[in-house]
Amino acid sequence: MPAAQDPAAAAPDAAVTLPEGVALGTAHGVDAVLVDTPAASAVILLDGAHLTSFVPAGEQDLLWMSPSSDVGPGVAVRGGIPLVGPWFGTGRDLAHAVKHGWLRNVRWDLVSARREGGTTEVTLRTPEDAVAVRAEVVFRLGAQLDVDLTLTAGPRRIELEAALHTYLAVGDVREIRIGGLEGAEFLDNTRGLAEDVMPAQLLRLTGSTDRIVARAGEVTLEDDSAPGGGRRVVSTPRGTSRTIVWNPWDELTRGMADIPDEDWPRFVCIEPAVAKDGFVALEPGRSHRLGVSYRIER
Repeated sequence: MPAAQDPAAAAPDAAVTLPEGVALGTAHGVDAVLVDTPAASAVILLDGAHLTSFVPAGEQDLLWMSPSSDVGPGVAVRGGIPLVGPWFGTGRDLAHAVKHGWLRNVRWDLVSARREGGTTEVTLRTPEDAVAVRAEVVFRLGAQLDVDLTLTAGPRRIELEAALHTYLAVGDVREIRIGGLEGAEFLDNTRGLAEDVMPAQLLRLTGSTDRIVARAGEVTLEDDSAPGGGRRVVSTPRGTSRTIVWNPWDELTRGMADIPDEDWPRFVCIEPAVAKDGFVALEPGRSHRLGVSYRIER
């Protein structure tokens, strides 16, 4: 369930016209864009341009948020859709102290919000002082969720890594089935990026999982144990041929202060990424767009 929200707690920026159903307020105790329309409700924190909730009409929340996560300026929020970049993990050279880059740790500027039909579109950008890499994210919120993150190199060439680190809510991760990745090659991050091949059948998770899978195209999540009855989530990535599947399982969760010990079965991350061997080389001024669509089927 979305955190308590107060649309009156913050006044909209005078330069941004907000349509009916979109307001600036607070959620999780920080500034946020609040969307509440007949088609969907959503919460986007300005810190990190972090989508913490997306609820299409008549459905349960697509996303899982940890009840133990800290939220605030500079904080890496656990759950929702963290925007990862411009590097993944500690980077290709393993030299970065800040894990998964700085996109999720800075406050973003709200650029525009508009409604067209049953879809609400919200656009945010990184601050003007983000020189080495500039970023813009567009959320389209309606019957389905679309997220597009565009990253542009500054004056120097960069080897870009990025991910839309989506935490999908599930009833029990031990009961789900993931399709669309059968037979694909992957790097196993639980075994030092060892090369391996996905099974020929639907994937069932049986332990700590962290796989960077080399496969473009649709990925499906079959969740018969989902709250409100079984559901199928269809993920369609754009701008990448890599999909990451992640869940820490009980053994790793015990060392993670921002996930309750009993909550690891409640989510799975199925995320489009340009990372590790799937990085993108960007010359100065060039851009790359990484995107994904999620829709719920019953």
